[in-house]
Amino acid sequence: MLLESDEMDMKKYFDIDLRTTLLFALLGSIVGYLSFIIKSNTGSLVMMIVFLLAAKFLGQKLLKEKKDSKWWLGNGVIIYIFVWFITWTVFYNVLV
Repeated sequence: MLLESDEMDMKKYFDIDLRTTLLFALLGSIVGYLSFIIKSNTGSLVMMIVFLLAAKFLGQKLLKEKKDSKWWLGNGVIIYIFVWFITWTVFYNVLV
């Protein structure tokens, strides 16, 4: 049986995970659309990496908690890359 303090900690943990995942997914879709607009594969890749690094540092400042690289990889980076690529591909295939 979980104590109330354990439930609060789990809620806070999942709240941070959810907000981080949504932030990276939203940013990935925006950058995916911007990548389509600039119409340059190299420029799109560079822009994706720059926004990814900026989002990671911004997330660290907003969370004010020290998370390891594995946590950032699972909750942000992978989501961001997949959403970016899917958004870029959908716009490219539908509008070209």
